Amino acid sequence: MLLDIRRSGVPMDRLLMIGRQSLFLHASELRQLQKVCPQALADYKWGEYADRFFRECLGVQQVNTLDYSAYEGADILHDLNQSIGDDLRNRFDVVVEAGSLEHIFNFPVAIGNLMSMTKVGGIVSASIASNNFCGHGFYQFSPELIFRIFTPENGFELGKVFALEARYPGVELVPMGKAFEVSDPMKVGDRVGLITKCPVMLLFHARKLADVPLFAQPPLQSDYCAAWLSHPKPAGTIPQWITNLPFYSSLRNRWAGQKQTRAFSLRNRRVFHKA
Repeated sequence: MLLDIRRSGVPMDRLLMIGRQSLFLHASELRQLQKVCPQALADYKWGEYADRFFRECLGVQQVNTLDYSAYEGADILHDLNQSIGDDLRNRFDVVVEAGSLEHIFNFPVAIGNLMSMTKVGGIVSASIASNNFCGHGFYQFSPELIFRIFTPENGFELGKVFALEARYPGVELVPMGKAFEVSDPMKVGDRVGLITKCPVMLLFHARKLADVPLFAQPPLQSDYCAAWLSHPKPAGTIPQWITNLPFYSSLRNRWAGQKQTRAFSLRNRRVFHKA
C-alpha cells in the first residue's frame, strides 16, 4: 500500500512511525518486494526496524519515531493520550500506524493526534486490529469507525479499506492470507460486522485535504442515522395462528441467527470484495 501511495506522487520526504515498527518479511514477500525495489534491503534480517525499508523503497529522507518511551530508540517522546503541541502539527508527509492505537486508552485524542501531525496533502497509513484480538490491547476496531472518522468534514479523504485475514494472533508468523476490500456501511445501508475463526486486521490510508477542527461533529454510526430519518417499520403480516405455534419463536430466532451469521462473514459479497 505504501509503495502504491509513493507511485501516486504523494511526497514522502518526512515520515513518522507511531512506535518503532519492526519489519517481518517472509522469503516470498521479500522476493516480491525486491522485484519492485531491486537494490533494497540487501542482507535483510528478520524483524529489523522498518527504517531502512522506508528509506530504500519509499525514498523517505527523514524517519522519525514517536513513542511513550525511548525503550526502542524513539526520538520523539509523547503520550498519545494527551494532545500534541503546536511543534508537531502539520509536520509529516506520512504518518504510519501499525499496532499502537489499540493500546492507547484515550483513542479519540490519539487518532486526532495522528491526523493533526499530518501535513495537508499528506497521508495517514494504518494497520489496526479488527477481529479476534480480544485481550491484545484495549480495543478492536470496526470498519464503521474508520469510515466515519476519515471524512471531508474532518479534512480527510479515505482511500480503500482492506480486511486482511491472518492465521495466528501473531500476524507476522506466516504471510498474510486473503485480503478483502471493505464497503462503507453507509453505502451498503447496513452494519458491516464480522465473525471469523481467524484474526483480521484492517488496512487503510487517508489523505489530508485541509487543516480543520477535528470532530466538531462527533462521528455517528451510519445505520442509526438512517433509522432516525426513516419512518417506523410496518407491523409484520404473519397470520396469528402461525405465531401461536409452540415452536414459532425458536424457529424464527434460529433463522434470524443464521441470516446474521451469513451477513457477518467474509463471504458476504455485498460488503467484502476479494482483493
